[in-house]
Order: sequence, then structure tokens, then C-alpha cells
Amino acid sequence: MRSYGDENGLKPFFKPGSVAVLGASRMPGKGGYNIIENLLRLGYPGEIYPINPQAKQILGLAVYPDMNNIPEPPELAVIVLPPSLVISSLEDCIARGVKAVIIESAGFGEMDEAGARMQVRIARMAKQAGIRVMGPNSVGTINPSANFDASLGRLNRVFLPKGDIKPGTVGFIGQTGLFTGVYLPLINSDIGISKIACLGNKCDVDESDMLEYMGGDPQTRIIAMYLESIKDGRRFLSLSHRIVKEKPIIVLKSAVTRSGAKVSATHTGSIAGEDRVYDAAFKQSGIIRVDSFEQLWDVTKAFVHSPLPKGNRVGIVNLAGSGCVTAVDACVRNGLEIAELSAATVAKIKKVYPDWWRVRSPVDVWVAVEASGFEAAFTTATRAALEDDGVDAVVVIMGANSWIPGKDIPGLFKDMKKEFQDKPFMVVNPLGDRKIYLRMCQGFQALGIPSYTSDIDAITALAAQYRYYKHRHSITQS
Repeated sequence: MRSYGDENGLKPFFKPGSVAVLGASRMPGKGGYNIIENLLRLGYPGEIYPINPQAKQILGLAVYPDMNNIPEPPELAVIVLPPSLVISSLEDCIARGVKAVIIESAGFGEMDEAGARMQVRIARMAKQAGIRVMGPNSVGTINPSANFDASLGRLNRVFLPKGDIKPGTVGFIGQTGLFTGVYLPLINSDIGISKIACLGNKCDVDESDMLEYMGGDPQTRIIAMYLESIKDGRRFLSLSHRIVKEKPIIVLKSAVTRSGAKVSATHTGSIAGEDRVYDAAFKQSGIIRVDSFEQLWDVTKAFVHSPLPKGNRVGIVNLAGSGCVTAVDACVRNGLEIAELSAATVAKIKKVYPDWWRVRSPVDVWVAVEASGFEAAFTTATRAALEDDGVDAVVVIMGANSWIPGKDIPGLFKDMKKEFQDKPFMVVNPLGDRKIYLRMCQGFQALGIPSYTSDIDAITALAAQYRYYKHRHSITQS
């Protein structure tokens, strides 16, 4: 897929050669301080120009009274000022030759008619000057591979006090600051980030612009979005139809009720459309729609760590009979089938059971655990299911408990993951001991095996992968 990012002028939002911060602050916790601190923490290699007529130095950097006094036109400007000062600041940016501007100030179209008029004026100014503007009411952008973070949220002490933002393969696009704030630790550890863009009120740069950019970005393999509205539905769907041939697009579309749409108007100034229309159009274009942030993470995680299933036959290896029942229900609700195990597979699994036990699908392994121990029961049944050509994916449900004290449980499946790289393999660890749960999740995902809390979460994610596989296969064959 060819790159579209430079044609739309969006590269400076993620990899600017230099950045000016209008509204730079000496006060920790304020947006104008946090942005500079974040850039320094990540080791951003470009020039940083703090703008504040009342300060001389911030975090060891020289501060400039205005845009005219900085030594060069910055490639990106970030405005973090009261709304009354934004128009004049944008005029200064245009006069100085800035290519792109992020307005992280709130109080525009999401607030009242006066704010909406200012927002229209900003869009007109950007178009006339030939620059790109993200926002207003944006929370910024992040690009780990460029050591760049222009977000309002403070990494130090709040959102990521330890560790680094690790480069990954998922591009996050949204009308929310949660991607760069509250959810940042989760998506950083469990999923991995190629880019994050918080669009705000979308007076200029919108979801279609950013979708086009991410579609052409070689570092982005998966696109995850949170949207309250879509400005140009025809363009968005046309882009999606083309991009899904190579990259899955996973969308959480909110404002699906009258009350939700009303709140959306006060959040980002968005006007939501008819939800049934969105739903039908998403399905036709191959977009994967999810219902919650939790489901957005679950489905995205599956695409990051697991190959696509080539069919809908699922092998279930479960600790308990009750879990087998709930897993079957989840498969049926999601259009998946329980795999019929071959006679050879049944014979392999039977070795860890007492003679009187009859092996069925799904596989209830508790009796095998009692007869042969946890390790032999789970590894034998899982390997046999993975080896079966009549099984398209395997879901293993065990529980977060101390099954073998001192033993690395994820390590028991390391060789299987290497041997069966083309077959989806997921693990479910229903909460038992929270510390063990976190350790097991991290261990499995370090091996490239997605880990979930419930069988419903895992099977829903697997079903989303299968729908994407079917859609992509149908359009490539036509």
C-alpha cells in the first residue's frame, strides 16, 4: 500500500524536526509543562521552543517570549492557551511558517455557539494558509519510534511513571484523551503503539485524514479507533474498503443512543448519525465494530499476537465442565463451531485420562489433571488439538492459580507456539489470584499468546478475527 501521509501533510504531527509549545508553563501538572517534560523524558531529538513571555527557563530549556523570537520556523506548534488567545496564536504560527498545529485548548464547538464560531474561523484560517490543524480540544499525539509525545497527560508520576513507551504495530485514532492517558499503561504493555492521535473537535484533521495516514504508515499494521461521529462517511468508507485488504480496522463507535449523542455534542461538539446506518456500512466495508473499550483492547490484542484463523472450527481445552458449556455458548453466539476431534487426536488425549473416561470436544481436562497432573494434562490436550487439521484455532482455559509451585506455566507452551505459528492459540485465565493472573498474562503475551480473563472475551476476539479473514478473502478472490 502506498503512503498517503505526506500528501495530507500529517507527518509533522508525529515526527516533527522541531516543535514550539505556546503556553509553556513552569508549573508541573499543567499541560504546557507536561508536554515539554514528556518530550524530554522520551529523548525527543528535535529542537523544543517553549513560548511564554513571563518565563526565562523551563526544565533547562530557554524560553522565548513569542514566535517571532525563536531561531527557526518550527515544523509543529502545540497551542495550550485559553481559548481567547488561540486565534492570535494561530495567526502567529501561520506568519512564522509553521506546517502543522495541534490545538490542545478546550472551549470551542463542544462548549457553546461562540466557541463553535471560533472553531469555524480556525478551520477557515488553516485552509487559507495551507496548514493542517488538529483539534481544538485535542490531547495530542504520540510516536514512540520518534521519541515523540505531544500529549497533555503527564507521563512522570501519573500515566507512565516507570518504563518506556514501547514501539508496536497498532495505530490508535480517537476523539478521546484516554489513549494517551488512563489507558496508556495498558495499551503500552499488552498491545504496543505505532502512533496515537487524539483528534479533538476535528475542525480540520479528521478521522478520514488520519485513517488514510495510518493506512499508508509502514509501522502501523492494525488500526484501532474510537469515534463519536464521522465527518465524511463516503470518504471514510471508501478508504476503509481499500485499507482492510491489508490492515484490520477496529472501531468503537459511541453516541449510539439519543442521550449518548447529546453528551457527545458537549464532549467534542460531534453530531452523531443513525447507528443502524453506521452498523450496516461498517459491515459492508469490512470494519470490525466493538461495543466497549475493553472489547477494543481484547480484539486488537488478538490481531497483535495471533494469526488469522483459516476456518471457524474451535478446539476448547477447559479445566472444568461448566467452562466447557459457557465456551460453547460463546462460540455459537459468535458464529463459530466446536471442532470435532479426529480419532487420532482423541487417542493422544486419552493417554492422560483414566481408562473409564470418554474424551469429548470440548475437552474437560479436570479428570486428567487428577490422574496425570496439571502439566501433562494441559500440554497433551493442547498439543493434540493444535496438531489436528480439523481444528482451526485453540482456546485453552486454565485459571490463575498456583498449579505447579515454582513452575513457569506459560513456559510449558513455549515450544507449541513456535511449532504452530500459523494456528491461533489463545489462553484464558479466569481470576483466581490477581498477582498470579498478572504474571501469567505477561508471560503468555511475551510468547505471543494472547491472554484473557474470560472465555467470552477470548472467543469474541477470535470471532472478530475470523470475520475479518472471511471478508478479506472474499474481496481478494473477487
